[in-house]
Amino acid sequence: MSEAGKPLGVCRAVRRVAWPAVFAGAVVSGLYAVMGLMGHGTPLLLPVALVVLVLVGRPLAVLGGRTRLTGDGIVTRRPPLWRVAVPGSCVGLVTVRRGLLLEWPVLCLRDGRLVELAAPARFWFRADPEFDRALDALCAHVRAHAGVVTRPQWSVPRLAAGPLLTVAAVVLVLIDPPWASDAWPLRRHARHLPDACRMFDAQARVLLPGATVDRMLSRSDDLPHVARHTCQWNSTRLAADGTTLVDFGRLSVVLELEHGVGPVSDAEEAHRDFVRETRIDAGQSETRIPHLGDEAELIDMRPGSDLAWVAVAVHRANIEEKIELMYRERSREREAARTAESLARLGLSEIHFHRT
Repeated sequence: MSEAGKPLGVCRAVRRVAWPAVFAGAVVSGLYAVMGLMGHGTPLLLPVALVVLVLVGRPLAVLGGRTRLTGDGIVTRRPPLWRVAVPGSCVGLVTVRRGLLLEWPVLCLRDGRLVELAAPARFWFRADPEFDRALDALCAHVRAHAGVVTRPQWSVPRLAAGPLLTVAAVVLVLIDPPWASDAWPLRRHARHLPDACRMFDAQARVLLPGATVDRMLSRSDDLPHVARHTCQWNSTRLAADGTTLVDFGRLSVVLELEHGVGPVSDAEEAHRDFVRETRIDAGQSETRIPHLGDEAELIDMRPGSDLAWVAVAVHRANIEEKIELMYRERSREREAARTAESLARLGLSEIHFHRT
């Protein structure tokens, strides 16, 4: 390494970490770019450029760093185009600068300028004989003209800029993560809906005395852009003359499967419908239900009335589900809430989600 003309490259320990970082950054930024641009178009160009620059460009710049010792000076380069040649007579001092993870040599020129060398470099917290040999070769090359300081100095701009840019790139990816897109290869989506009446009939007959299906409000529609299956059970009783009367007590189930329209994905369309379904009126109250689908809300439909009337709305992938349960007695409100939530979980468990 000490002979003129031999390049001083990035040391082995850095390369072992940088190459996996380049690969992972290329995968994540590529998926982010493709799915983000498909979903949002050209307004996402600037965030995409920043993500690619930080997740791919930064480790590539480290990997491509080289310093070559020539007969009359030092030539350093960093991809893609940055290249600086420094005559040995212009070097006044060689020092070592330290960033968040790496440290690298810096040439202090006699006219006051600084030239940061792209290589050698190492993790400052880890001993690296390869780095020490490269640094010794560099110092020996310029020792006739320059002093040498091996005490490391912190680079405040590098120390702050690196983490800030990395955090910004990670935040941009997390705002619209590719793995949450319906185009993600491992994302589960439903393709068919079961019949709502058959799925909940046994539970309805246990919950409501004399439960019967209201055929006027129960149907299955499978349209090109959305499938909607609904079923409603009413509690009934026999009158003194033998006729059947509809009593207070009702279970209503709505299942929807979205296929997506135009640039809007099916999962995004399901989320929009969920937001519309959970928009409450004055006097109503809602509570978020954790660990149920992608998002779920419990809504008290008639607070302060004599009825226990609750609804649970759930969204998972491209499915929305809404369960409404009404009892005559207000004192059964907590029971109704627990029952509606358990029915919503049952409904999701009966729907088959496939990997796209």
